[in-house]
Amino acid sequence: MALLIFSVPAPAQPVPENVLALHWHPATADQARNRTLAAAAWLERGGEPSEWPQAVEAIALRLQPAIGRTGPVQVSLMDGLMAWLVRQREFNLGQSDASFPEPELAGVAELLEREQIAGELARMRVVAAYRAKGIWDRVAEVLGEEDRTSLTDYWRPLLEEFDGIGEAGAETAVSHAREQAGRVRDLSAVDATAERLPIRDAILRAEARQAWQAGRLLDSVWFTFEGLARLTQHDGSPSTMAAEWSDWLESIETGREEAVRLVDMDLPVILAMLGDAADYLASPDQATQSALVELADTYARLALFAPDLAFYLDQPVRERVRRVIANCNPDPLLVGPLPREVFERCARNLEEMLTSELVSEELVGEAQGPFAAEFLRREFGLVSWQRAAYLDGHFNWLLEAQCQPPGWVNVLEWSLLVDHLVRWVSQRPVFFTGGAWRDTVDGLAGQMRQQATANVEWIDCITGRGGRRRDPVIRLLTRHRAALGEVDRLISEARADFYEANTRPGADIDLDGTADQVTAYRPQGLTIGPCPEANTCGARVELPASRAVLGLFPNAFLLADQVGMGELRLCYDQVRWVERAMEPARRRASRVANYFGRLSFDLVGTFRSDEKDRTVFRYRLTDSETSHYLFAAESESILAQDCPVEQVGKAVASELPQGHPGLVPNRLTYFASTPTTPETKLLANWNQGAEWRDWFVTVRRVTEIETADPADMEVAVQARLAELRAQRERQLLAPLINPPQAGDESQLALAMARVVDTAALLRRVLELHYPRIIRQHAPVRAMLAGTQGLITRDRVRRLRDDGVVASRIPGLGLDRAERLRRAWMNLPESLREQGQRAPEIDYGLERLARLEREMTP
Repeated sequence: MALLIFSVPAPAQPVPENVLALHWHPATADQARNRTLAAAAWLERGGEPSEWPQAVEAIALRLQPAIGRTGPVQVSLMDGLMAWLVRQREFNLGQSDASFPEPELAGVAELLEREQIAGELARMRVVAAYRAKGIWDRVAEVLGEEDRTSLTDYWRPLLEEFDGIGEAGAETAVSHAREQAGRVRDLSAVDATAERLPIRDAILRAEARQAWQAGRLLDSVWFTFEGLARLTQHDGSPSTMAAEWSDWLESIETGREEAVRLVDMDLPVILAMLGDAADYLASPDQATQSALVELADTYARLALFAPDLAFYLDQPVRERVRRVIANCNPDPLLVGPLPREVFERCARNLEEMLTSELVSEELVGEAQGPFAAEFLRREFGLVSWQRAAYLDGHFNWLLEAQCQPPGWVNVLEWSLLVDHLVRWVSQRPVFFTGGAWRDTVDGLAGQMRQQATANVEWIDCITGRGGRRRDPVIRLLTRHRAALGEVDRLISEARADFYEANTRPGADIDLDGTADQVTAYRPQGLTIGPCPEANTCGARVELPASRAVLGLFPNAFLLADQVGMGELRLCYDQVRWVERAMEPARRRASRVANYFGRLSFDLVGTFRSDEKDRTVFRYRLTDSETSHYLFAAESESILAQDCPVEQVGKAVASELPQGHPGLVPNRLTYFASTPTTPETKLLANWNQGAEWRDWFVTVRRVTEIETADPADMEVAVQARLAELRAQRERQLLAPLINPPQAGDESQLALAMARVVDTAALLRRVLELHYPRIIRQHAPVRAMLAGTQGLITRDRVRRLRDDGVVASRIPGLGLDRAERLRRAWMNLPESLREQGQRAPEIDYGLERLARLEREMTP
């Protein structure tokens, strides 16, 4: 009877025109739907008409915090329907009695008296939007003609807000809401399933399109998922409707690929699977079973983060569950109705499985460990619900929390078995009308409500007390950030070690720069000596090389020296006396002379690579002062020599003029000597005296003899930089991409393992304790499953392929962790500190509530 209150069309139309539209505009939908669900509860309670506005508003105010723990998500009726999909996929549709399951509003008043009801209420609220007209028509009927004006008064503030939205220019969303209201009005006017399905399909398709256009891509996918799932239950041919879905899905394949992957890297695959399901339904032979396979696997990716349902359903540990369910299927060879004892035996087997056999280590894991990292990573390879107890136990151990982890029942198996039990009992409800069976149903529902309460208590304990309360996600994010900080430090150390090993001391080259970068580097300890096999006129001195002199090398060669492509060298060559002159040393008849000239030499810069020298530059300096460089025999041939070192020490015979006083012999012997040597001049004037080293910079009395074109060296340097970068990145990225092996002592690999493990554990904690958030709230899902999500090895590979250097990865990871923290802190505090129940449980509880109503005389 309660169902009739909300579903029977009423002829009266007392609801103001835009009230239905309020249920479909983002700014007013939650409040309008809360009011409608509250009105349904008021009708169910048989409320007093004279107090209806206050009573309905009071219920609506209770609904808001109760539903708040679902978070800012547009709850999809498809979320939680794994058991239904499995049943539809595995059994012949002709034998199936299951239409698309949606919650009944009957029982909403009783539900409000319970705890942990957010998911159930949120699902009911979705249904309330579709049944709004029937509900408010019934309210008007209860109020009677005289009090119907109070309905308009009740809705007036929200209607004025809605009108203001339209006037503010948000016409697209307003028009959409009004169009949806028209469809809902049409829906309320028909009762036959065949007539209702096309209208419902149009509503879902419009919601999917609107969400996609508004950038709510994940919501759009869930709407599409539900729309196609409903079409699989069409008694006739849904090909026309399916073709419209197919055409639309094909139209959105291009244009937003990157935006789609930002939400979930698997989302393009999910959209393709939905497209395949639509094509199957639109085909002439209506391949519904094939479509259901695609939809079931879509559920696995959207809700379970698994590649397909077989990944979980085909595991050997489920053999006992499969056998119990299989034994409850009718024997195809049996003729006539099943005996009562067969029905009851099967139901008892299912009950026993539900109450005592879904807590095994194979189905939920071991809460006591072992908790070593290698065991945790092994558990990550399974569906989270199958390792729920282990994951909570590990988290408890990791935080060193003194909290008792909740006792887990495998949620997926519980939902599957409850769905099968309800279907089984519903075939012969007359067999199960006794008080014992009602107690059994109550016990099964109570079992999961108790588990939900235990989860809330555990999360509350983990969160802590007083001003230091930090929920599980924030605690894990703190550890994730700390691990990233350690990776950052180790990468910096490894980069410094690589730089030191591959560059010269004092290098300032940026390995990530280009070959035209300007460097202040000067080789250390470089001196200027004689060039190999050079004419140095007897000079062997080693001269110091100043930074200014080293700056004569072109930038490209200085860069090449830094990265070990070769070695810069300086030497002097062509040391000689120029602008020479000769004067008699005594009287002309003495035949000895003094020789004067200016010292000249070449400064040569070379680059030695592969045991070959390349001249980079040659500059020639000529002294500004004349020096007495030789005393020797007076001879033009000696004067012609620019470096007469072989004359030194030679005897020179001289003869005095006749008539010279005979104080000395007429004949004297002199020995050639060098009053000034090139080496002496170099020592006296290189970095002191005339400071010749500076002349090469100021180009004073310096002539450029030869300079090399650095263009080819720039090309070589660029190639060397690329080679070093690639080598460095390979070394740094290897421990970030490859999991550590047993006995691995690489601190960087171990720190990265902690980054990956905390990111993976974060996703599992969200799957288990905040399932609706990670499944349907795009800002959070994107940070765990999208291309720019928390740093993992797969995302490191992606960043590497995008050309991001290893040193940037920890910083990017910290930025992403901060984005997740902000998205998380925007959620209601009650949600963060209490968690959520699995949608599969909400679906199972709905099924049990319906069964209990069927069993009640």
